[in-house]
Amino acid sequence: MEVIKSQSKPVLEMENVLGMKGGDGESSYAKASSAQLNALQAVKPILEQAIYENMILMSDVGGIFRIADFGCGTGKNTLVVANTIVNAVKSSFEEHDMPEFEVYFIDLPSNDFNLLFRMLPPHRPEYSDVDTDGDNNPLARRSYIAAAVCGSHFRRLLPRKSLHFCHSSTSLHWLYQVPESVQQRSSPRVYVSGDCEESVGAAYLQQFDKDFTAFLKARAQEIVDGGCMFLSLPGRNEGTHIMEEQGPCGFVARQIECAFEELVNEGIVEKEKWESFKMPFFSPNSDEVESIVKKEGSFVVKFVKTLGGIRPYCMIDLKRGDVNMFG
Repeated sequence: MEVIKSQSKPVLEMENVLGMKGGDGESSYAKASSAQLNALQAVKPILEQAIYENMILMSDVGGIFRIADFGCGTGKNTLVVANTIVNAVKSSFEEHDMPEFEVYFIDLPSNDFNLLFRMLPPHRPEYSDVDTDGDNNPLARRSYIAAAVCGSHFRRLLPRKSLHFCHSSTSLHWLYQVPESVQQRSSPRVYVSGDCEESVGAAYLQQFDKDFTAFLKARAQEIVDGGCMFLSLPGRNEGTHIMEEQGPCGFVARQIECAFEELVNEGIVEKEKWESFKMPFFSPNSDEVESIVKKEGSFVVKFVKTLGGIRPYCMIDLKRGDVNMFG
């Protein structure tokens, strides 16, 4: 955590500036996040199985089971995650031992928490939740206490030894910052590409290593002994080098570059601004993820699975064999 604390000003700037588009309009994150929903549905059986297999380590939770969703976003996707985890945990407890549930929705202050809490159904702990209706809409009840926590997940946000289950989906590929060495370069490339120097890819990997390590260190202080963490993020195919394949981040970057080029050609954006703009994200492969977890040392890797991802020509379909996500 020393890296994050020693650069507190950039963290504060990132927290106050970055964020998905709020509201419930057609271009809002709540309405334009079907790709993320497909990713959640793809990993749902794996998430549930992970909870079933590891709940034996958490038989005594002191009457309250606490869950945190880091990078929760807003909209029905967020509620689907909470319902999925709570229901899976419930199935692991006997009725007379059933704990109460708390869910912490965690994201940057710019996240539209107002919309999220307006969408929350009434708290009715006496009911058994069902995930969604036939249209993937969360049903009108919940059996958990909800709370919002604002801040960067690269540092501690919750009390020590307070969490039993930690979740994050399509969030950890976002970096704390664009690598400093890349910020200093002028280039029409907003991310890594095949025609970049090798040092550019190395800088992004080093930044991801630093940021993911900070995330793990922070969560290690917040999670109880025997607690679990389930992470899924866009990535590259197993064993691939960043200069050979950029995964979904590379696809998004190419679309941004095309848009920038049109804006520059139309005189709307100055060429210098385009060449100074870089995207703060990274698509790791499974080897890189496992290596960082093992090197940091706070967690034991129980499994790493590679699933099909978002097809480059269709942002809403998800099938096996295209792009990786890790649990």
